[in-house]
Amino acid sequence: MYSRYTTLQRAQLAKQEYLDTQDVFLAVYAPGRRASLEASLRDQLHRKFLLAEDLSSGSLGSARGVLLAKEDLSLMPTALSCFADALRSGADYVTSDAVFGYAGATALYHSPSFAACPGCALVSRELLLRCLAEARDPGNPAELLTLAAKLNRNHVCLPLALAHYERDICAEDVWSMKGKRVFIMSHLLDMTGAPIVLVSAVPVLRSMGYEVVVLGPEDSGSMPLFLEAGAVVITRRGCVQSPLLWGLALCADFVLANTVVEARAVRALSGARVPVLWWLHDAFAGYPHIAHQIPTQLGENVRVYSVGSHAANAMRAVRPEFEIRPLIYGLPDYAAENFVRTDLGYNHGRPLFATVGSFERRKGHDIFCKAIRLLPPEVREKASFLFVGQAADKEMMDSVRALTADYPENVYYCKRLTRDEIKSLMEQCTGLVCASRDDPMPTFVTEGLIFGKPSIVSEHTGTAGLISEGRNGFVYHNDDPQQLAVLLEHAIEHPEELASMRTECRKMYEQYYSKEAFEQTLRAAVEDLTAKK
Repeated sequence: MYSRYTTLQRAQLAKQEYLDTQDVFLAVYAPGRRASLEASLRDQLHRKFLLAEDLSSGSLGSARGVLLAKEDLSLMPTALSCFADALRSGADYVTSDAVFGYAGATALYHSPSFAACPGCALVSRELLLRCLAEARDPGNPAELLTLAAKLNRNHVCLPLALAHYERDICAEDVWSMKGKRVFIMSHLLDMTGAPIVLVSAVPVLRSMGYEVVVLGPEDSGSMPLFLEAGAVVITRRGCVQSPLLWGLALCADFVLANTVVEARAVRALSGARVPVLWWLHDAFAGYPHIAHQIPTQLGENVRVYSVGSHAANAMRAVRPEFEIRPLIYGLPDYAAENFVRTDLGYNHGRPLFATVGSFERRKGHDIFCKAIRLLPPEVREKASFLFVGQAADKEMMDSVRALTADYPENVYYCKRLTRDEIKSLMEQCTGLVCASRDDPMPTFVTEGLIFGKPSIVSEHTGTAGLISEGRNGFVYHNDDPQQLAVLLEHAIEHPEELASMRTECRKMYEQYYSKEAFEQTLRAAVEDLTAKK
C-alpha cells in the first residue's frame, strides 16, 4: 500500500489512525483524457466513489462531495479516504500540499501559504452548487477549481502527496499569476550549514513580495523548514543537472543559486534575461571537483556573493577575476524562542566544550582530539568535551572513538541532536571549538554566539576574520594542536573569563549574523540585482 510513497510520506502515514470512511460517498469529475485516473481508481482500497460524466444532480447521485481534476492524473492509494475524512470533519474544500510529478521522479510540496490553483481538489456538494452558479463554463474543472479556491468557507490542506500527474512540473504549479517570483536552487536539503542558512532567506524574500520556490534533491531533514518558512519545494534526484531547472528558472524574476555546486546551472543561465544571485558558502576542498564547470566569464545578469572572506578566497583561487561581494548569512534569535529545553547531561558540573559537524578531514576533529590529549591530566579532568556529528571520514571517527575510549568520564560522542537539543547545547556549554582546516563560516559557532558563547576557532575559518581576540573568542594558527591546547587550558582554568565575554559575543551575533543584519544586506543585494533587469 505504501510502496509509491516517499520516506517522509510513509512516516506520516504510519502515524495516522485508520479511518472508516465508507459512509462518505464521493464523485470524481475529470472530463476528457483520464486513462491514468480511471486506472488508479480501480486500485483504491475504499471504493465508495462514482466517476461522473457531468455535474448534474442526477449524475452525482447521493455524493457528498466531488473531486474535481483539471487534467489526467493517478490517485495514490487511500487518497479518496483521506479526502472523504476531511469532508466528514466539516471541510468544504480539500487539497493536498504535495503532488508527484512525471513518473514519480519529481515531487512538489506546497507550503500552507501557497496561493496558486491546484490541479485537483475535493469540493463539498454545497460549495459545488455555488461555483456552478457563478461559472461561465460550468463544465470546466479549471474554472470550478478557481472559484472553489475563492468561495470556500473551510479549507483543509492535507500534508500528504495524494496525486501523481502524468507530466512534469510547470510554472503554473508553483507560482500564482500575480506575485514576483524567485527560484532557488539547492544541491542539498539536509541539516548542514548551506541549506540551513538558505532557509533564513525565505522569509526575507517573502517580505519583499516574492513567491519562493526551492528545487533540491530528496528531503534529508530541511524540507519541512523551507515549507514552514513559506516556500514551495520541488524534490528531484539529480536536480543540479535537471532539465526541469531551466524552464522554471526562466519563468522567475530572479534566481538564487546556492553554493558553487550550482556552477553548471549558473553557466547555463549566464547571459540570460533572468538575474542570478550566486551565493557561495564553499570551502577550498570542494573546488577541485567542480572547477571545470565554473564559467570563465559571467554575464551581466550574474552577481557573485559569499558568506565571508574565506569563501570568497576559495573562488578567487580558481577565478581571480570574479567580483565577489559579501553576504553573511543570518540566523534567527534562537535564544528568544520558546524551545523545548533538555538537560543533555554532558557537563556534569564541569566546563563543557563542544564541536558540531560531520566528521571529515577538513573539519579537523583529529586536531581537536590531539589538543585534548596534550592537556595536563589535572586540567583535562576539570572539563567535559562533546563531539556531535555523523562519520563521513573513518580516520576522523577513529580519532574520536579512541579518545572517548581513553577518557570515558569526560569525553563524549553523539551522532545526532535535534534542533531543540542543539539549542539546549548552545545554552548549556561553556564554549565551542572549531578546529577546521577549511571552513567558510561554521554555523554552530554562530549558533553559540546567539547564546553569548565564545569559541576557539582555527584561522582557516571565516569566523576568525570577525573575532576580536580575547573579547568574543580566540583564534589559533597553523592547524597546530599545541596552540589549541594552550587556548583550551586557559579557557578551562578561567571559565569566568569566558562567561564575561557573553555580552561581546551577543554583540557579534547582532552585528553580523542577526535576522535584521541579514535582511538588510540581502534586500540590498536583491534590489541591486533586479534593478538591472
